[in-house]
Amino acid sequence: MIIGCTGNYRKEEYYSILQQVHKILGNEKIEFLISSDLEKNTDFNIPGDYKIMEFSELIEKCDILFAIGGDGTILSTVRRLENNMIPIMGIHIGGLGFLSECTENNLTESIESILKNDYMVTQRMLLEVQLTPNNDKQKILWALNDIVVDHGPSARLLKAEVHVSNHYLNTFEGDGVIISTPTGSTAYSLSAGGPIIYPSMDSITVTPICPHSLSARPIVLRSVETITMSFPEPYDGISLAVDGQIKVRIDDQTQIQITKASHSAQIISLPGNGYFKTLRTKMGWLGKVR
Repeated sequence: MIIGCTGNYRKEEYYSILQQVHKILGNEKIEFLISSDLEKNTDFNIPGDYKIMEFSELIEKCDILFAIGGDGTILSTVRRLENNMIPIMGIHIGGLGFLSECTENNLTESIESILKNDYMVTQRMLLEVQLTPNNDKQKILWALNDIVVDHGPSARLLKAEVHVSNHYLNTFEGDGVIISTPTGSTAYSLSAGGPIIYPSMDSITVTPICPHSLSARPIVLRSVETITMSFPEPYDGISLAVDGQIKVRIDDQTQIQITKASHSAQIISLPGNGYFKTLRTKMGWLGKVR
């Protein structure tokens, strides 16, 4: 088995966890490859026994990828993998994350489960967004959580006309629209009033952001649908965000098409954990509330 590792090199805790992982795998004689991202931190003296490799080469060689950081680190790692999906185990800096069940507190036990093949790999659907501006230079991006179209720096209401597989759905007037996966249902969509959806389901949720009409409500669609979005009125400064990490400025002439991606993310689930346990912890569900 070959294990690769990437992570948020901007966080100090990343380096201490990385050293622990390196020691544990070294004792087990497991080949451990570390992404060269950490070389961007010029203040860090890389130990001589670290095997450093460019991310694109690393993912071609490793069987499993560790991602040290927060849930945002997993989101960015999934996008960097593009079509070269391999199982990812998130090692969360701090408390438990929605996408990572391993923390510094259970690091040894989690790695032991990996080495014993005592884990499951859950498939998480991705969204593919195709942006076609007036110049026809099409851009394709992938999202594990969501694609958000909003009013950008403007304070004006944005009118977004949404079609589902060539059928008119609605013209949402408000701060914008969130198109989310089941994984992303517990992110921005939840804050905007969207439903919690079990992550292994195949569905796409359309959630309006602060709609001007009280009748505008989220809707859950089949994953086979094609969602297109257009803007019936001139508008300057529209913003499209992918997983809250990549922002693209678009105009009212840009064509937006969103579909289920042909590939999916592979997220490792460890024994003794589970989605409902994570959900209860993150949501603060304590049982009966009087």
